Amino acid sequence: MKHLLFAIPLLFLGCKKISDKSQPPAELVVEESPPIINEKPELPEGALIAHFIGSQDSIYAFVKKVDLSTETTLIAFENEQLPEIVIPESIGAALHLLKLKNFPNDVLLVNAKLKDTNFNEYYVFVWNDSVWKQPVNRFAVHKSNMTDTLIPIMNNPNDSTQLLRYYSVFNMDRKSEKKFTWKLMSESVPIDK
Repeated sequence: MKHLLFAIPLLFLGCKKISDKSQPPAELVVEESPPIINEKPELPEGALIAHFIGSQDSIYAFVKKVDLSTETTLIAFENEQLPEIVIPESIGAALHLLKLKNFPNDVLLVNAKLKDTNFNEYYVFVWNDSVWKQPVNRFAVHKSNMTDTLIPIMNNPNDSTQLLRYYSVFNMDRKSEKKFTWKLMSESVPIDK
């Protein structure tokens, strides 16, 4: 009997605790976290960020559209802050950034993709006086002259008023088995601002 007096209160307390655990809480409080806003938009594939305008505000440039029927490539800019550039006779492009000492802003180098895959054709664009200008004419380098280290255009180390660019020329070589080759040439060109 003395065990019974001891067991009944334990049983009562044990059942009370089990029944307390089986009941869900009367009110469940869920805190919602504020939505995360990504302030930087995702860049389009192949886009590059630069200071084309000259202010510290950088914008991105990207290939917006390639029209295979007219063979034109359209280059656009973030939020249409700058006018679009049309690259004729091309079926795509890769964009590169140049820093040339003769220009206070970043310079856009466009490597146009051509139907003739033997050549890399280059365009140089500078934002100046509210328009895109080409300080040098377009030029091409044959794939046999391309190396991983070749920079197609740069500051001329001997004359700060000019740029040094590389290009390929057709070379008739009577001694060669092929009778012709592509020769890599360089020239110093004045900057048309």
